[in-house]
Amino acid sequence: MQYADLVESYRRIDATASTDEKTAIVASVLEDATIDELEMLLPLFRGKVTPAYEQGDLGVSSTLTLEAICKATGVSEPEIETAWRETGDLGTAAAEAVENQAQQTLFATELTVESVFETLRDLLEYEGEGSQQRRIDAVAKLLSNADPEEARYVVRTVLGHLRIGIGEGTIRDAIARTELDGSDEATDAVEYAYQLTNDYPLVARTARETGVDDLRALEIDLFRPLQVMLADSAANVEDGIEAVATSDGSLLAEYKYDGVRIQLHKDGDEVRAFTRRLEEVTEQFPDVVENVRMHVAADSCVLEGEIVGYDPGTGDLTPFQELSTRIKRKHDIEAAAEETPVIVYLFDLLSIEGESLLERSLDERLARLDSVLDPEEWAIEPAQHVRFDPADPEPARKLYADALAAGHEGLMLKNLEVPYQPGRRVGYMLKIKPTMEPLDVVVTRGKYSEGRRKGKLGRLYLACRDPEADEFREVGRLATGYTDEQLAALTDALEPLITETDGRDVTVRPEVVLEVEYEEIQSSPTYDSGYALRFPRFVRRREDLSVADVDTLERVETLFEQQ
Repeated sequence: MQYADLVESYRRIDATASTDEKTAIVASVLEDATIDELEMLLPLFRGKVTPAYEQGDLGVSSTLTLEAICKATGVSEPEIETAWRETGDLGTAAAEAVENQAQQTLFATELTVESVFETLRDLLEYEGEGSQQRRIDAVAKLLSNADPEEARYVVRTVLGHLRIGIGEGTIRDAIARTELDGSDEATDAVEYAYQLTNDYPLVARTARETGVDDLRALEIDLFRPLQVMLADSAANVEDGIEAVATSDGSLLAEYKYDGVRIQLHKDGDEVRAFTRRLEEVTEQFPDVVENVRMHVAADSCVLEGEIVGYDPGTGDLTPFQELSTRIKRKHDIEAAAEETPVIVYLFDLLSIEGESLLERSLDERLARLDSVLDPEEWAIEPAQHVRFDPADPEPARKLYADALAAGHEGLMLKNLEVPYQPGRRVGYMLKIKPTMEPLDVVVTRGKYSEGRRKGKLGRLYLACRDPEADEFREVGRLATGYTDEQLAALTDALEPLITETDGRDVTVRPEVVLEVEYEEIQSSPTYDSGYALRFPRFVRRREDLSVADVDTLERVETLFEQQ
């Protein structure tokens, strides 16, 4: 398939605001694709070359991309930077450079989807001395063979932001429509298979070759993380019991820890750790890996739990922000483990010895977990919990009070009779906190401060997620709650994501997720969500969450109605 044909579909998708039209365009491309082409097209429609569970970094910054554009076109760096600054898009600047290039390629080779995909995949393997120059040369070679529109989308793909509004829901619906019959059953099967595998090429290939039944039959694959089951919120224990109970059977109350949710895959002595964002953090937590090896008596299994940090001198819990630095640590790992030791609190077992437990009840999964776990205090333990009769909530109330007294976030309420449902909020698992529920939101815009905080993005615009439209809806702006150091760190994280600049105002790619508190939610015509957070206050950056975890517009509406 010619890359120009894919680029034409990008242009058509970018030209429409209709999610259904976007889906139809993607579906029409997939329909004519071979299975091998599906493997490449599905990631490329999201501006990627790896499945969601591979955290591959192409290693090409905007600065290196700028060098590649200069090398391919002969246009000077200041000229390209001017176009970049005016448009806020280095891809558009690349298109203009190719259009006006000073040097013409005499023997240009037509780009294909395969040549673009394989060239970009190869960037993942470049290491060591000279690797940066090899990356520049590879991107420059693609651009030297590209027409202006192809150059625009090559650069956007290199930088990881295609800017055409294609989300996971669009890909899901296109696969269901193309490879199956487009029914609700087909769409649900595609979604389930993706939540289990995080690999749309695998899902599409399975759907084409064997259909809906085999999508439902896909199994957990060790070292390929699945999406975690998600919790709704309840205002108090009584409301939570009413929502989570489906029969007269016992419920589970469990500590809600303020840590990092972790998925642990074990195969013999090999143990690998993944966050809820599917990011592998095995190297950052060698202590966790060793404790699973030593204390879990299973040859192969997939476990779920929470990593909580503590002060080895006092035993006090470590704030999440301090613990999260271990996730980003690339050097001095052992020193970090000594400075911030952790406990793993296990609360689920998803597979064991090759047998998936997803369809088993939580009650059975916990029994199987108990049978293989040899706990060690301050290292690896079962999550603190109590079973109770929903008619007598006192044990749950007491555990809630104990959790707060111990410095934890609150309480989880779980239905013991239900299976595990990856990636879903299904109402069988609820979280309860003592204050009005904070929101996890994403930054979409910012404004540089003046005065003491000059040079820092001190005013941040916040957005919730509208899954129906596959867009983000703004709900207010944030200017308080962070220290100067936190604000500097946020500015450093946001500046590489800037796509447009207008004086002190900037637009950024929605990637940085924040947890915010607020006084109340108001109806507001100012923001496209229709709501505004009154006096939002920064709590922390949620580096453990992706934009897919951002609270939804429906959640904002529910909180508004509950006030």
